[in-house]
Amino acid sequence: MNTKRAVEGGSAAAAAAFLWLFGAPGLRAEEPTKPTASASTSNPAVPAAGHSIHGEAFDDGPRHAAHLMPGMGKVSFPVTTSKPDAQAFVNQGVAQLHSFFYFEAERSFRQASKLDPECALAYWGMAMSNVNNAKRARTFLKEARKRDAKLSRREKLYLDALEPLYKEGGTDASRKKDHLGGLETLVQEFPDDPNARVWMAMVTWQNGNISSRQSVDVVIDTVLKAEPVHPGAHHYRIHLWDGAKPSRAVQSAALYGSCAPGIAHAWHMPGHTYTSLQRYPDAAYQQEASARVDHSYMIRDRVMPFEIHNYAHNNQWLVTSLSHFGRVRDGVAVARNLVEQPRDPNQNGKNDGGSPQRSGRARWAEILVRFELWDDLIAASNAGALDWSDIPAEKKQKAYTLGLAFAARNEPARLAEQIAALKALKGAGAEAAVAELEGYQLLAKDDVGPAFERFAKASDMRPEALSRAHLAARNYGFAESTAKLAVEKQPKQVAPLAAQVEVLQAVGKTTLAKDAYQTLAPLARFADKDTPVFRRLATITAAWQREGWTPPSTDVPADPLTAGRIKVSTLGPLTWSPFPAESFAKADTTGKTWDLAGHRGRNVVVLCFLGGKCAHCMQQLELFGKEVENFRKLNTDVVAVSTDDVPASKDLKENKDGIKFPMPILADPGLEIFKRYRAYDDFEAAPLHGAFLIDANGDVRFQRISAEPFLDADFLKTESARVNKLPRTGATATAAQENN
Repeated sequence: MNTKRAVEGGSAAAAAAFLWLFGAPGLRAEEPTKPTASASTSNPAVPAAGHSIHGEAFDDGPRHAAHLMPGMGKVSFPVTTSKPDAQAFVNQGVAQLHSFFYFEAERSFRQASKLDPECALAYWGMAMSNVNNAKRARTFLKEARKRDAKLSRREKLYLDALEPLYKEGGTDASRKKDHLGGLETLVQEFPDDPNARVWMAMVTWQNGNISSRQSVDVVIDTVLKAEPVHPGAHHYRIHLWDGAKPSRAVQSAALYGSCAPGIAHAWHMPGHTYTSLQRYPDAAYQQEASARVDHSYMIRDRVMPFEIHNYAHNNQWLVTSLSHFGRVRDGVAVARNLVEQPRDPNQNGKNDGGSPQRSGRARWAEILVRFELWDDLIAASNAGALDWSDIPAEKKQKAYTLGLAFAARNEPARLAEQIAALKALKGAGAEAAVAELEGYQLLAKDDVGPAFERFAKASDMRPEALSRAHLAARNYGFAESTAKLAVEKQPKQVAPLAAQVEVLQAVGKTTLAKDAYQTLAPLARFADKDTPVFRRLATITAAWQREGWTPPSTDVPADPLTAGRIKVSTLGPLTWSPFPAESFAKADTTGKTWDLAGHRGRNVVVLCFLGGKCAHCMQQLELFGKEVENFRKLNTDVVAVSTDDVPASKDLKENKDGIKFPMPILADPGLEIFKRYRAYDDFEAAPLHGAFLIDANGDVRFQRISAEPFLDADFLKTESARVNKLPRTGATATAAQENN
């Protein structure tokens, strides 16, 4: 779908950057007006092909059937319905709301409405699932009101509470105040409703004018005493104390993932708590679990990475956490995976700092620099694997990191090239990077004073790198003090601690070096010891051992809260893999069978279109038809699949207007292919437009399923060229490639 799926929350310090439950200040933007209406131009009462019979609000969001998913969390939310299955999906939807799994929550509520069209609270749930789209939320609330005659007092109060938030007019503050007032009425009249209490607690804090966090925490605690595994209570407690007093949320951080193990955000949010407490292995455990749950869900339900909000946020944070305690190889694997993932022309362009590609490149380069894997950095850049874009910020990072590599390898000519590249970036803020690289140039010539004058202007220089520069210049006192400062600025992180051990040993303070190593050893218990940083330490500790030194224990005190944790490898794969394309074979308009399997070794663009009477589909076919030869040059075939039968498809191919549709056109009047590829609205039993890029290995690298046909042929040509350069891996080739 073209709507982001699993909206997640973020830290309190970055609240405005994320989609908070019930909306947040500055985040009430409505979807842009669509270029086409949901009704056909010939008959406004009849929806255009691919559009919902219920109106524009139903064009977006999930259109594939829901199923009862394991691990959503234990929640009971009774509603007026005679259908037990509808009640089950409402319960699931509410559980998903409590973990910000909004796309799937809307799907659950839509399934409930399919089972019981008169279930008013199913439409309330759809509104609750659209926290950042007031226009859609209002539409769903109106549908709920049409069905409120038989509702209980409690259900009506839920409608009463939500409606003020999305009413037109008034101020954002007044809408939020009225919403909170409605929730307070719910709690007053139905004090035993745990969902009302946790939502009231969440909104009290989230409205931003809270005077006592502890008072909100007390409300959350009343829920947990009655329902210890309520996912919303643990979730909102983590948000409540994030950025303020994270130690208050440690118990919820330890429990939240196990309360909703099938939702990635339930694993991600505890990572905020542990990062704030500098418990980096614990933070990485949570973020890794989140990534693995996401990947399992994506492969099972055929979801693209760009369809999950905050997917890149979680994974780039995972790389950083892994870096802090030295799991370098896994960090590189995750970062590289982000770079290689599918792009989307509407959701993650090169200027989007939150895209998987930009965050992946940044974290990949950073971890290689931090652990001095210079050969790997140069190779990844030269091979195009890092896939740096042409925007100034990435040109700067590319030249800067390569410059560091060439300085470390003592390649002055290539270092000079990177300095020149940085100087050519007018207005890109490259001055600090230039200063650091020029400092290395001067230090290599033994111009110590001028070198450190340049280092003084290198505001982005890593302090442990500066300590090593002082060591190289035999500024032993500065080397020691700077190494100490590096550890103080980056507490409980292995890279600066390793530098401190190395510097102390080099300046002859072996006892202090051993003390520093005593601190480092347990923090580095999971670290990859084959990096240059740790190989140098191995040489030092080997010499100590020859003198009778005993290596310190790497054991850490057991935490009873984290005992019995789920093994993360059971949750899914560490990195994303494209899911396999469904096989199909159909006769084309010449009578020949076109078989997807016969195109293995070549990419294939599949266009599922809604027959010759869909004007926008004709626009799509004509546009892609003009590009068929250009696609072929990119090792890519194009095939169109129609809802029409064979005679109608043949008439289209041989149309009297002489419009060329050079790609094969397959007839699929039974919609077999449409259903296999989920280009089908299960709720309304109608086909949808679909565009898919299948790689030469037979895996799906891009998909767009929507009310309107996908028209960006240039984008798919660019993606075809990029996919050709990627390693041929995927769900069909990597089932046995499990990390850890």
